Amino acid sequence: MSRAAITNVLLFQATWFACVAGGVWWGLAALSAMIGFSWWVGRLAADAAVALAAAGIGACLDTLWIYAGVLNFFGAVFAPAWIVMLWIGVGLSVNHSLAFFKSRPLLGGLLAAVAAPVCYLSGEALGAVIVPDPALLGAISAVWFVLFWLGFAKIAAVPNVDWR
Repeated sequence: MSRAAITNVLLFQATWFACVAGGVWWGLAALSAMIGFSWWVGRLAADAAVALAAAGIGACLDTLWIYAGVLNFFGAVFAPAWIVMLWIGVGLSVNHSLAFFKSRPLLGGLLAAVAAPVCYLSGEALGAVIVPDPALLGAISAVWFVLFWLGFAKIAAVPNVDWR
């Protein structure tokens, strides 16, 4: 793994913790560092396109989970800003620390499916979300599997783009 990929994964982990434990303001500071990293390595345009798509998808999915009763963000009716910021962080990682999965989309989907319940249960342990019935996290796992599998396959299929 390159230094840039390691830097990206560390920045994402910091962003995850800042958003989940610190909320929007801490998350914004950490997410700004990720955006700065994308600019520094000369990938801001490519990363921004993926990040914006991830933000939209994530906002819709987490709002869906609220209405389906799978997640409870303390009465919020839409996905909170901090979790949308996490999805932006994922998007900013696709061309860096997650790039390995572009040539292995099935593996990326499988690992995302395993990570899904861990992410939300960790968020619950930090007081950011309520998971009313952990068994329902299986639905999130299934959706994450399909989303990440198809997402990595689709991104890898874009011609004439250097995704390094």
